[in-house]
Amino acid sequence: MSKKIFFLLIAIPVLVISQQKRIYGILEGQVLDETNSPLIGANIRIENTLIGGATNRKGMFRIIRIPAGKHLVRFSMVGYETKLVEVEIKPNDTTFVLVKLNQTAIQTKEIFISASKYEQKIEEIPVSVHSMSSNELSLRNTRRLDEALRIVSGINMTSDQISIRGSSGYTRGAGSRVLLLIDGIPLYTGDTGDIIWQLIPIQEIDRVEVVKAAGSALYGSQAIGGVINIITKDFSGKPITYLKSQGGFYDKPYYSEWNWSPRTRFFNTLTVSHTRKIGDLGVSISASRFEDDSYKLNSYTKRYSFYFKSKYNINPANNVSLLFNGTTYKSGSYLYWKDSRNALVPPESQIGEWVKTERFNVNLTYQSLISTTAIINFKNSWFHNNWWDNTDSHNSSKSEMIRSEISLNYFLENHKIVTGIEGSYATVTSNIFSNPYAIGFALFGQDEITLFANRLRFTGGIRIDYQNVDTTLSKNPVLSELNFNPKVAVNFKANENLYIRASIGRGYRAPTPSELFSSTNVSGIRVIPNPDLKSESNWNFETGLNWSPVEILKLDAAIFGNELYNFIEPSIDPVTSYIQFKNITRARILGYEINLSSKFFGNSLQTNVGYTYLWARDLKNNIFLKYRPRHLVVINLHYKYEFIQTGVDFRYWNRIETIDEDLVSLGIVKDGDLRDKVLITDYHLSFDLVHLRVPLRIFFTINNVFNYNYVEMIGNLGPIRSFSLSLEGIL
Repeated sequence: MSKKIFFLLIAIPVLVISQQKRIYGILEGQVLDETNSPLIGANIRIENTLIGGATNRKGMFRIIRIPAGKHLVRFSMVGYETKLVEVEIKPNDTTFVLVKLNQTAIQTKEIFISASKYEQKIEEIPVSVHSMSSNELSLRNTRRLDEALRIVSGINMTSDQISIRGSSGYTRGAGSRVLLLIDGIPLYTGDTGDIIWQLIPIQEIDRVEVVKAAGSALYGSQAIGGVINIITKDFSGKPITYLKSQGGFYDKPYYSEWNWSPRTRFFNTLTVSHTRKIGDLGVSISASRFEDDSYKLNSYTKRYSFYFKSKYNINPANNVSLLFNGTTYKSGSYLYWKDSRNALVPPESQIGEWVKTERFNVNLTYQSLISTTAIINFKNSWFHNNWWDNTDSHNSSKSEMIRSEISLNYFLENHKIVTGIEGSYATVTSNIFSNPYAIGFALFGQDEITLFANRLRFTGGIRIDYQNVDTTLSKNPVLSELNFNPKVAVNFKANENLYIRASIGRGYRAPTPSELFSSTNVSGIRVIPNPDLKSESNWNFETGLNWSPVEILKLDAAIFGNELYNFIEPSIDPVTSYIQFKNITRARILGYEINLSSKFFGNSLQTNVGYTYLWARDLKNNIFLKYRPRHLVVINLHYKYEFIQTGVDFRYWNRIETIDEDLVSLGIVKDGDLRDKVLITDYHLSFDLVHLRVPLRIFFTINNVFNYNYVEMIGNLGPIRSFSLSLEGIL
């Protein structure tokens, strides 16, 4: 059934009416920085068309089949100012341009997509956002995206679960309150609703966009706490082959009694990728292998991943693209430590347990520029998720998530309108989540109105979602709900350097099959189902400003709040010790965030300091919400001298005030109440030999420089000091 629906969704006919014969030309060129060094991966886009490309290792690009005549060409790259250049394409000839982009550490004049599903300048967005480039990921030898997100202001990670401004605590195997997108298409599992960080192809990321506010008015469920959108790299006009080899090892634990292994624990990554254009067809393909011995006993990982992306430009106004991204891996099970004297060793019952997974997503999209002011997007996806373990319960789950969306972007002189319809269907076959299926349907629309010579931007929007969750055994739907999620926002340009913003909106998240139907026993923890769960919701607001008093300085400050209703949290029965998900929490989160960015010595030295304060309260039980720090500090220092770059990242949060105390008092996690403040320092050093005409980059990192002992999740010691070296070859 699911396969038939999938093929029905993706088999939307791509009908292109024959156009009059047109005359075309070719655009070639080179993109350099202010030091005349080539920029690799800079994006080039022909305005009012869907034609574009990216630069190769020499900063060169080549774009074919451009209609003859005058065009505005947009040149952009994260960390650099966007430039529009007028060029004249000569019939049946090649036009050459040389473009220089000036670096800017301060995120102004950069383009952002995720906040409204169309391009906006960062300073004109009415909510707090953050952008991270592929270069920032490479500099830090990033192996998984969640590692890099730990140094973003306002974000804290509890193990592998992300929280933006306190939106989430920690619930193993339950849904995320932050929506992850890849090229604008949701990417989460159909059974647990989790983000699978292992699936994300780090080497294919162009940039990462973070929206620090609920996005349910455009994106629906899962976006109650924010949105993360991964923008993949564009295709190079000329062939590029990329090779990366990374190796590293963990240091000895701080205390000798924690040293459970007689040998050094290693990790390594090998990645090969290739991108090129063949006529109107762009192709990128990559494969990678990752192995990690882990610093913990029985926490190893061995993973293989494959990525394929292609786009065919049917003509300047129509294109179709296909993306396949898959991974398979085996990892050991490590839920919590044996006790504090054996902080890197799990209980004996967990030793030898493992989990195997097979996961992939397929995205098929079609874009049509029906006029100079309107674009139609067809987005279709299939997410296959299959995992199983060797515990006594032999837990397993297989889910299929199918989604289709049709949207229209319509731009008038003073209006930017986005409207669309979305449908989804998911099935789950599992011995612990029952065999449910879920159907979703949504309508959404938003209009951004500009007034007073574009100084005031007013945005209003709403999304209507219908959710139905059922099982083959139930007579009536387990969950059948209709949710209305409006949003109103304003952005005011006081002057060229000061922008003031405010927003208010509703978010929601439907319970996942794992929260509704979980019935299992894992390492002594018994979980029972609760089919009476309802969706959780919130009303969130923010007011803030973006101020650049001088060219080298930017201040971004925000005050925010969240009123949370029917919050889904795991509840432990004190008599049976069983865990069940319940709508038990009426909560409130208030806080503020300040980010100060600066650059000195001609952009050579860049700094960023971020501070977030959270007042996160369970109003029913009058306690601080679980796994939320009250104070978060992030400091980033980066220095560049010619082809050498070095930097330091520092993060702090206070001792977590509230954890799952019942797991400690019931003796399930011994010494689980032991925790302290977090003080982590990372260091990185790189040599970009491409600037010396040697196609090689070298990256060296030390993570947790001072080997600080800390706990993010109860009974889990955070990563100890590690050293890594990467070699990247570009051919």
